[in-house]
Amino acid sequence: MVILNKIDLVDQIYLQQIKEKFPDALFISADKKINLENFKEEIFKQLNLIRIYMKPQGQKADYEEPLIIKANSSVKDVCGKLHRDFVKKFRHAKIWGNSVKFEGQKVGSDHKLEDEDVLRIIMKK
Repeated sequence: MVILNKIDLVDQIYLQQIKEKFPDALFISADKKINLENFKEEIFKQLNLIRIYMKPQGQKADYEEPLIIKANSSVKDVCGKLHRDFVKKFRHAKIWGNSVKFEGQKVGSDHKLEDEDVLRIIMKK
């Protein structure tokens, strides 16, 4: 991954020459906050991570602080990260997002999660 900073300090001709030399580079300006969101997203993609939003029963999903896990993780992997009792007492889960056919679909512990899925874990009492 090639990142070139301080693009705000060079003229357009020089910037075009650099773009020709490094066509896959990401051009940013940390000072002027140019292209920083793309920079964050690219780091996230390169690390092969996904965001999972948790939805406690009877509450709204927490979109402020996602759970960050490796891509291709299952519901069981998330349960193990949260607490070992979640794996032992797991009943089923409900998912909202791209990994299911319909919103709020009931899934088992082997279900593979996708980026920005919303997850509610239902446990045995």
